[in-house]
Amino acid sequence: MTHAPLPLPKTDPLISVQVSVYALDGCVREAVHAYLDALDATGIDRDTGTMSTVVWGEATAVWPALQTAYEAVAAEHSVIVNTVMSNAAPLPARAAGRR
Repeated sequence: MTHAPLPLPKTDPLISVQVSVYALDGCVREAVHAYLDALDATGIDRDTGTMSTVVWGEATAVWPALQTAYEAVAAEHSVIVNTVMSNAAPLPARAAGRR
């Protein structure tokens, strides 16, 4: 007897992404601010700490915001942009009511 596979639960459309920007050209502050300014221009929510920034929102808004910010910083600096993405990680405290 075979059993039909159980349906997977619907994925939460809200995602959170931890972003760290590493400048390879020695212009750390300038590169980080270029990235953050570009994120801010998209209107995406963000929470910046001393080591990284967390952005969150609907996946359809977060993906283009990350791309825009990367393109802006990469046009001015040699960088590595490291990201960690989740549809299940807790959102920052100021966004906790959104899940």
